[in-house]
Amino acid sequence: MAQQQENLIKIIILGSSNVGKTCILHRYFENEYSENSLSTIGIDFKTKYFKFDDTKIKVNYTDTAGQEKFKAIALNYLKGTDGAVLVFDVSNKETFSVIDSWYDDIKQNNKMDIGKILVGNKADIEDREVTETEGEELAKKLECKYFETSAKTGQNVQAALDEIAKITYLKWKVTKDSRHSIRISSAESVGKMTISEKKACCSSSS
Repeated sequence: MAQQQENLIKIIILGSSNVGKTCILHRYFENEYSENSLSTIGIDFKTKYFKFDDTKIKVNYTDTAGQEKFKAIALNYLKGTDGAVLVFDVSNKETFSVIDSWYDDIKQNNKMDIGKILVGNKADIEDREVTETEGEELAKKLECKYFETSAKTGQNVQAALDEIAKITYLKWKVTKDSRHSIRISSAESVGKMTISEKKACCSSSS
């Protein structure tokens, strides 16, 4: 009897360096936060299983390095992804200003209608440079939902990452055959990537 193919959805986490992408995933999967969390070099991923419409779905959350020198790796993984989380730091206006660029990268490197959410992280910090209204307005422009999170306190982390899984599944289930073909060609172009991490990123941040 032929083995049934596993239902796999890939979600990529994008954003500038030090916005807390790794910290968000660590909070989501381990329910922990560390001031000395390490910055991702290349890519890393974590897996969670969901059940939607009585269908078991394996969801890979791919953490990417925000540094410019590793951007090519993230762009390669975009070709086969089904969903994206765009993350900025509410206390750093520059990380907010480049979200449009990350969004353009999605459109240029992935031709599918993928799931998306916008996340303003470090919402626990009082001295912020991006207002909640600004985040909501950008999300409206990008036609996606907006969440303010704090990896430090746990605020909205589970809600945001659960929601992107659901949004992505709803798009994936109607186009999964064509997505599978794209993923195969993408995997061939990516090759082996470094996923070690050796640089502190989340000190005094969340």
